Amino acid sequence: MIPSCATPRQVYDLVRTLRGVVSCDIETHFHNDTGCAIANAYCALEAGATHIDTSVIGIGERNGITPLGGLMARMIVADREYVRGKYKLEKLKEIEDLVADAVEINVPFNNYITGFCAFTHKAGIHAKAILNNPSTYEIIDPKDFGMSRYVHFASRLTGWNAIKSRAEQLGLQMSDAQIKAVTLKIKALADVRQLAIDDADSIIRNFHFNLSTGKEAPLIKLTEEEKTAFAKKEAELSAEKEKRGIDEEADREAEAPVTKKSRTATAS
Repeated sequence: MIPSCATPRQVYDLVRTLRGVVSCDIETHFHNDTGCAIANAYCALEAGATHIDTSVIGIGERNGITPLGGLMARMIVADREYVRGKYKLEKLKEIEDLVADAVEINVPFNNYITGFCAFTHKAGIHAKAILNNPSTYEIIDPKDFGMSRYVHFASRLTGWNAIKSRAEQLGLQMSDAQIKAVTLKIKALADVRQLAIDDADSIIRNFHFNLSTGKEAPLIKLTEEEKTAFAKKEAELSAEKEKRGIDEEADREAEAPVTKKSRTATAS
């Protein structure tokens, strides 16, 4: 009997010792009292266990037992081809949604693999890295589980690379300077009210329309109160951007090598 408080190393040693004296199957059952169910289950497999008790979304007695999705995530990182060949990974979300509906709960937003935020990227640095090379922030390919990544571009944290990518998806051509300008407006509006994807798309399209026609049509419908708040936020972000530019220029100048004075120059 392995206690619930056992560490992954203790689990490995215990199962390894047992495997050394028996040739039969070894089944393990781990509770998640200390948040180590997945780690313990994986270590048991490494040590020679043949069966791991899992449950959908980790539901089980008290704090639950090893969650199927989390264990699959750990296993696919270790041997992607083996796991993809042995399991129908694309069925994970379907079964989790089924169980969640049956017991009348929601799949946690930050759940392994299938949670809404599992492959969602919001911050500018995340978005830029993901657009260039997904592996920089994703150890698991969402396609393996029939999932998709989502770059959230309608928030205060969005970066101009995400907006540039979205503009290209919409078939709109703009310079980097213009993309940065509309990004600032989206960030300011996101501070005023919650923006949906359609809102952000409308802002980008209307901004592009204004550029091509020379007009000043509203980017999005706002109340008078929202217009005032938007103007204030846009001014604040513009000031932050200007200050950041000054700071970056100062940093570059500080890093420039200073020409050393010769003894002759010093003496004169």
